[in-house]
Amino acid sequence: MKRTSLWKCMCMTAMLLVVSANAGAQDLKSILSGVAKAVVGDKATTESSIIGTWEYVGPDCQFESESLLTKAGGEAAAKEIEGKLQTVYEKAGVSNCQYTFNEDDTYSCVISKGTMNGNYTFDSEAKTVTMSTKLGIKIVAHVSVLGNTMNLVFEADKLMTVLKTITGAASSLNASASTLNTLLNSYDGMMLGFELQKK
Repeated sequence: MKRTSLWKCMCMTAMLLVVSANAGAQDLKSILSGVAKAVVGDKATTESSIIGTWEYVGPDCQFESESLLTKAGGEAAAKEIEGKLQTVYEKAGVSNCQYTFNEDDTYSCVISKGTMNGNYTFDSEAKTVTMSTKLGIKIVAHVSVLGNTMNLVFEADKLMTVLKTITGAASSLNASASTLNTLLNSYDGMMLGFELQKK
C-alpha cells in the first residue's frame, strides 16, 4: 500500500514540475519577446534577413532602451500609444502598406494610394535601413527582424514626415498631427512605425 502511495506522490510531483516548467517557459517567452520588441536594433537582424515582402500587421512603438521603456510605464504605455497610432494610420491610408526589400538594394512601399520605390542601404552596426526615393528624399528606419516579423520604426519626431512622404497626402494628415504631437511630447526616446509580417 505504501509503495502505491509513494508511486502516486512521485507521479503527482512529476506532473507539477512539468506544469511549472511550461508556465516558466511562457513567462520567459513573454519577457524575451517584450525585450526584443522594446529595445531597437537586435543583433540577429542582418541585411539578408530583411530581404522579402513584408505586410502591415499593426502599428509599432519601441523605446531606445529598457530604462526609457520602464520610465514610460512599460508595455502598457506602448500598447496605448499603438492604439492611438492605429487611428492616425487609418486616416493616412497606410494601415495596409507592404514593403519589399530586394537583393539588388532596391525597395518598394505599396499602399492603397500608390507605390513609392527607390534604393536602400542597410547599416549592420546601427541596424538601420536608409530608403532613398527617386525624388532624392531619404528615410531612415530602425529595423529588427525576429523570425517572420519585422519591426520598422522611425524616430518619433520624424514619423509625420515619413507618413507624408509615403502617402503623398499632407492635407489628410494635418488633422492627425495634433494626436501625434501629443504622443511625441509625452515620451522621450520613442520610436514609432510598423510591425510587418513576411508574406
